[in-house]
Amino acid sequence: MRLDGRIAVVTGAARGIGRAIAQGLAEAGAHVALTDVHRDEVAEAAQAIAGAGGRAAPFGLDVSDAQMCEALAARLEREIGPVSILVNNAGVIFPGRIDDPGAREKWDRTLAINVGGPFNMCRAFYPQLRATRGAVINLASIRSFVAAPNAAAYAASKGAVMQLTRALAVEWGGDGIRVNAIAPGFIETTLVPDHEKTAEREAAILARTPLRRQGRPDEIAGTAVYLASDAACYVSGAIIPVDGAYLAG
Repeated sequence: MRLDGRIAVVTGAARGIGRAIAQGLAEAGAHVALTDVHRDEVAEAAQAIAGAGGRAAPFGLDVSDAQMCEALAARLEREIGPVSILVNNAGVIFPGRIDDPGAREKWDRTLAINVGGPFNMCRAFYPQLRATRGAVINLASIRSFVAAPNAAAYAASKGAVMQLTRALAVEWGGDGIRVNAIAPGFIETTLVPDHEKTAEREAAILARTPLRRQGRPDEIAGTAVYLASDAACYVSGAIIPVDGAYLAG
């Protein structure tokens, strides 16, 4: 599955799943714009991809800022060319109950990034995606399907991402734009704070996951490359779990 000549944007690309997806797209031949609020880290990630022979460039971006998203879209089209692959990966999780102090701030911030981010990026890049008959890949979650304690804001946001994906697949289908989502299960990333990575949590995850292990970021990247490629040219509106059969159990 090759992506030669295509230009991709990946949000939240400084680390974890986003970085792995950016690397996978670059290895498949795409010219990748890596974006993140962590400018130094995303610059290092882009440098690593370039050092391995890929084409990559870093950009600072807060996806919750619509004007920044619009400015990035204009800059990329001007400096690199029209984007044909958009990966909305940037996301946050703030564990806690909705009756906790500060829950409102956590709720607002979670939805601003996890839902507002894809909304802003899709709006900003729509003209380019229409011109290139491109592909959008959103990052949903197993929490799009099943809830868990202390994660109301995150689960609500990822449920919204799932429905936004389906809505845009229907709305943009006539423009030749494919819109899909990947729903990762438990993946070894820094999204979960170290103090929460307890033996009890690990045991609970493995007990519920038939493959009996957590996933790796590169295992999400493979699905992203497929969805971006012509191999998936008739796949749109799909929410694909990559979860070791967690949801099937």
